Amino acid sequence: MSPAQSDGEWRLGWRIVAACAVANGTGVSLMFFTFSLFLLPISHELGLTRGQGGLVQSLIVTAALGAPVMGYLADRIGFRALFLGCTLVVGLIELFVAWWVNSILGLAGAIAAVGFVGGGSAVVVLTRPVNAHFRAARGLALGLVGAGVSITTIVVPPLLERIIREDGWRSGYIALAAIAVVVGIPMVLALFPRSADKPLRTVPALSLVSEAGDRSFFRAPDFWLLTAANILAAVAISGAISQLSPMIQAQGHGAATAALGISAFAVGQLMGKVGGGLLLDRFDPRLVAAMLNAIPALGFILLLSGQSGTAAVLLAAGLIGLLQGADIGIFAYFVARRFDLARYGTIYGAMSGLGWIGTATGAIGFGATYDRFATYAPAQAAAIGFLMLAALALLQVRLPARAQR
Repeated sequence: MSPAQSDGEWRLGWRIVAACAVANGTGVSLMFFTFSLFLLPISHELGLTRGQGGLVQSLIVTAALGAPVMGYLADRIGFRALFLGCTLVVGLIELFVAWWVNSILGLAGAIAAVGFVGGGSAVVVLTRPVNAHFRAARGLALGLVGAGVSITTIVVPPLLERIIREDGWRSGYIALAAIAVVVGIPMVLALFPRSADKPLRTVPALSLVSEAGDRSFFRAPDFWLLTAANILAAVAISGAISQLSPMIQAQGHGAATAALGISAFAVGQLMGKVGGGLLLDRFDPRLVAAMLNAIPALGFILLLSGQSGTAAVLLAAGLIGLLQGADIGIFAYFVARRFDLARYGTIYGAMSGLGWIGTATGAIGFGATYDRFATYAPAQAAAIGFLMLAALALLQVRLPARAQR
């Protein structure tokens, strides 16, 4: 990568990255990362156990169906229209939760609907225009897009915790809807250049998939290695974030410290996204990806060690967040390098959809573990093993040589 190549990409590319980062930071991802703040207040009002709360949250696994659909639509109608429609629907669902949900069934239906529709403002769609525009600085650009939700997850949880404490959890959902619709949509539409909303061009790959109905990527071992790594990492990281606030409070801390823990998680995200993106552009992506899967295991080890001081808990949350930050860049980068870019949304959507199996398993498993053992320790220990297996799978993926331009 030469400086001239990278600089040329950023002349228009900064607007693409900024728009997608804002979309990522104000949409469905923010709702997912702050859900654990709502878990105890909602459970108290509706009479749910933590396991039941985790089961409800796991219904966002409908993204397993929605992600391939949204990826397919993104390949055909582009980013702007899909983002606008899906974000408006997500905002309306959040208002529905705030004003009308009074039972576990209503909450479950709302979460399931968000999971399916929310893919239109999630990474499968948001990384598409970035991969279309960038080559030399692709890893950094993807990392900066991911940084959008890291920044808002640093800033928003303490504010949401105060709103929930003073006005109730329903007001918190109204705040999330306002962030998505009143802040996110206007900023994204103003920033995103219309010229970037175009079909992706085919680039050299080890296995081309060019026909509209072709599903030959399902026969590629590398697709399944990436999918397995995505599922394994999702069990560990999504399980942790789904119960992060209760998990911190279970170690003797209050709700305010738990909110800071979510912010620390987001700081780790930010470091993983930007730092991981830079490393992907400069070193062997397989080694970088394996390292970024292994390091967060230290966070779970720290929690298992019994360290309950505030600094230790915040450090653990930050280390766990490192991978959740980097994984967006890792898997989007690998799919763009390994497969046909013209079918990026379809292929990444399929992989991401299967990855939601891990998200649901983690959300259910962490909550059920606490209900069964009154501790999160068994789930934390399992998470360490899953992260190590994910690192090994990523080391086996074949990648073509970097394109020279």
